[in-house]
Amino acid sequence: MVPVTYLRQSLALKQSVDGGIENSPGSIKSPHMAALLTLLMYIIHVALRLKETVRDQPKTDARMHIGQYGVGIIYYIVTPLAVVADAYCVPGWTMPPVWAALAGIALYIYASVHQWRCHHILYRLRSRAMVRQSIEHKYVVPDGDLFSLVSCPHFLCEIVIYVSIWTAAGFQATTLVWTICWTVVNLGITARETQQWYRQKFGPEYPQGRKALVPYVW
Repeated sequence: MVPVTYLRQSLALKQSVDGGIENSPGSIKSPHMAALLTLLMYIIHVALRLKETVRDQPKTDARMHIGQYGVGIIYYIVTPLAVVADAYCVPGWTMPPVWAALAGIALYIYASVHQWRCHHILYRLRSRAMVRQSIEHKYVVPDGDLFSLVSCPHFLCEIVIYVSIWTAAGFQATTLVWTICWTVVNLGITARETQQWYRQKFGPEYPQGRKALVPYVW
């Protein structure tokens, strides 16, 4: 019901644009088509993450702190509503150029595919660890896909996904800029802690050239 509500809101905004629909050959027809595209990409991303969490991820005894759970729920609800408010209330939204929409969608698909691959690499490692009885073999260095470059490629893809949504909106959604900043800081800290844990756990066995989050940089 929540995704349907977002789509209805965005469609209503699209229909209420002052001045009607323009037909510039280099632009999407309505300024609020950018909001509609942004919400659609966001909803697909959240739906894929939900599907992975419910159906793909192996069940373990690990528990999330109630505070983190609450922040996550609020984040995923408030972000699309903020985009709608941004598109409707903030003046200056214009028709995004077609190249920006196409570039954003292409980047979105690339990052989503690689995030799916990296998540499933971790899922397979967790499944194997649950089968093994020996504690010393419980943890394995992830390898394959973007893990050859960074320790947390799924975090990198998450950031790129939000950047791609912002790109598809024609770089106009101010709320998405803050979302990207929040995601970079949050996942950057977690990636650094994960990198430190990997090096402490595996020592010289861990690839020394593998960066934490940004390939060849950090």
